[in-house]
Amino acid sequence: MDAAGERHGKPAGPLAPMSLSDRPPDWRDLSREVRAPVANQVRIERRVILRISPQPGRTRGSNLLAQLPSQATPTRLVEQSMTQCLPANNIVGVSDNGSRLIIYMRDRSLISAQLEKACSPRDFYLGFYVERNADGQLCADRDRLLSRAGAKCRISELNRLVAVRPRD
Repeated sequence: MDAAGERHGKPAGPLAPMSLSDRPPDWRDLSREVRAPVANQVRIERRVILRISPQPGRTRGSNLLAQLPSQATPTRLVEQSMTQCLPANNIVGVSDNGSRLIIYMRDRSLISAQLEKACSPRDFYLGFYVERNADGQLCADRDRLLSRAGAKCRISELNRLVAVRPRD
């Protein structure tokens, strides 16, 4: 043992502990820290949701009536059968008619939508959301409407509303 080792009671030589600066670098620790990043798969889906909202009551009613040709005012609306799909992009507004939703179309036509039995059209009078399908259609017995309040319902039937004048 040398004099410094004897003074402190530590053995000198190859078994003596080394300070950090005296240690050879351990490259294994460094290789554990520097690893290639793990590649995960990322799946991106495109989802488009249409929001259908009601128009102000006074504006909606006055615009529809103002656009009609000047003739005798129809006294009632009658439902006529139609295809069970309609273009979702052509919907401009919605209101409820007690037991049915009334859908206002861009071409100024009116569509009556009957909902599933457990659903109330009153839940949808403030508008609804519908997920856009690849065909761009809103179809009965296929698409689910989501109200702004959270209710989810399917349309069970679509009918066109046609004005019928009274017979003379």
